[in-house]
Amino acid sequence: MPVLPSVRQLNRFFLLSWLIAVVQVAGLQSARQFAEPAVAGWTLAATVSYAFIYLLPALLLVRLLRRLLAGRPWRGAGLLLSAAAVGLTGMTQALLYADHLIRDMYGFHINGFVIDLVFTPGGIAALGAGWATQLTAAAIVSLLIAAQAAAYAWAMRRRAPEAAAARNPWRWALLALVLIGTGERVAYAYSAAANYQPILFASERYPLYQPLTFRKLAKRLGIASSAEETQSLRVKEGQLAYPLKPLQVEVPAVPLNIVWLVAESLRFDMLDPKIMPRLWAFSNDALRLEKHFSGGNLTQMGVFSMFYGLYGSNWFPMRAAQRAPVLMDVLQRQNYQFALHTSQRFTYPAFDKTIFANMRPEDMHALEGGATPWQRDAKNIDDLLGFIDRRDPSRPFMGYMFFESTHAPYDFPPEAAIARPYLENFNYLTADFATQTPQIKNRYINAAHHVDGQIGRVIDHLKAKGLLDRTIVVVLGDHGEEFMERGRWGHSAEFNRFQTGTPAVIRVPGQAPRVVSGITSHLDIPATLMPLLGVKNPPSDYSHGYDLLAPGYRRDYAVAADWNRIAYIGNDFKVSFPVNALGAIRNEVTDGDDRPLADSGGVIKAIRTAMLEIMGNLTRFSRAPS
Repeated sequence: MPVLPSVRQLNRFFLLSWLIAVVQVAGLQSARQFAEPAVAGWTLAATVSYAFIYLLPALLLVRLLRRLLAGRPWRGAGLLLSAAAVGLTGMTQALLYADHLIRDMYGFHINGFVIDLVFTPGGIAALGAGWATQLTAAAIVSLLIAAQAAAYAWAMRRRAPEAAAARNPWRWALLALVLIGTGERVAYAYSAAANYQPILFASERYPLYQPLTFRKLAKRLGIASSAEETQSLRVKEGQLAYPLKPLQVEVPAVPLNIVWLVAESLRFDMLDPKIMPRLWAFSNDALRLEKHFSGGNLTQMGVFSMFYGLYGSNWFPMRAAQRAPVLMDVLQRQNYQFALHTSQRFTYPAFDKTIFANMRPEDMHALEGGATPWQRDAKNIDDLLGFIDRRDPSRPFMGYMFFESTHAPYDFPPEAAIARPYLENFNYLTADFATQTPQIKNRYINAAHHVDGQIGRVIDHLKAKGLLDRTIVVVLGDHGEEFMERGRWGHSAEFNRFQTGTPAVIRVPGQAPRVVSGITSHLDIPATLMPLLGVKNPPSDYSHGYDLLAPGYRRDYAVAADWNRIAYIGNDFKVSFPVNALGAIRNEVTDGDDRPLADSGGVIKAIRTAMLEIMGNLTRFSRAPS
């Protein structure tokens, strides 16, 4: 008969595991949550109960395995149970640590975006994490698993007599946890009904926090909430209706070529005469958009919005249907030649299933791994220029390039170093953002300077071949990048100017140079290009954007999205709303300079007309399921 740990021994092990989890969950909290007694009490209760909830799947699985192994004459049963207990709890602790790290850097918990990143080919590589970062992460995870193994060894050091086990206090401890958790649930429900913001904000610090509300009951009890803004935009699922009407196209007698250049994480203030002198000089002979916003704060939504002209939330139905943008449809129907290049993958994000869904594999060129990002960028430009030279001159062409150098850890050759000092070795996990951010940002500036040189090579080549006056040139960032200006590093966390603002330079042959100082958006790019391709439909038939070249162009606000939120971005206010979101996700309300506003209800009322328009647009290109 195998000797299995007693239930009491396993309970001791899970008690130690719970204490480790409590420490990790407590690390997710901020000092502000302990400033008020009510919030401090709620935070302690939530920390204690959620640490147990996170470990509950491991506990149940281990107890189930013990029951299955009990009484079976297999010598390895004890070893299997030990491995399962340490492995499952170690995995839980590792996930808590990873969540803590992600939230500290990006401002959100492990979510669908992160899961997609991990399980999509090329996703992890897209982070740009070097070997030092990966080694540090592996060491920390090993330490957490070692701590669980030590806890297991301590819990197994002696076997309690059955009589003592019968008098164990574990049921009382479980009852106390249930009561604490119930109290926390009720306190949150009351806070939601009364719109008590400190507890609502504090709940965001817990991964997978599931809110409990009783608004209808609260109204009956006289608990009134003056805030109408704590709501989620709900989008009913439907079938695609994209475009709304068949496209009417008159093919131009002399079609224009298109060169479309996108730089990862390139934010608006990099378009500077010192940092990007080639692009700056080129922008003086083009349309320069000085207050331009991406359609998202991450690559998926940013690149999606510039090709489709739709809100980022439309990524999901387009990805499911593998529907390419109508812009690419038109180019293919007009017999364009394609050279599509990226210094990452087309599979993460899944642009091979969306934007370039119908492209020939031989037209898609991805360089990843091996060479450094700046070297891959330079090689891709070599290949793009070679394509221009070898193409069939009787047919128009489209060249696309996605630069990776400006993605963390911000890569560049020595000759591109114009900002010093810079951090030589950038490790995500060990970098001290409080003190090293200026040096990290200098790496970013140097990487942007390198990308500028590659853009200059393209412009020079088009001029040398006599193609510039027959080619539309589009230069954009997919989204921005923050360096603690608003308390964050990177992107994907907030909708502030630094994470959503990008350079935008568009040169159209025959169009006079012009600077637009008002709000513009990635959503406007298809609406601007489609008429140049002979499309006669109004932009509203296929996008949410406006033609930047049309007389009287004006945009009162931009719209950006991430995995489960959508944001109104105006001159005076910025407001984000959850879209079909589960869990505790609040609305973010700031002024035009990203400073939090106390009167969020007043802001919502002020932008009511725009919000109604956004809500209508969310479902404009879908119809009810048949």
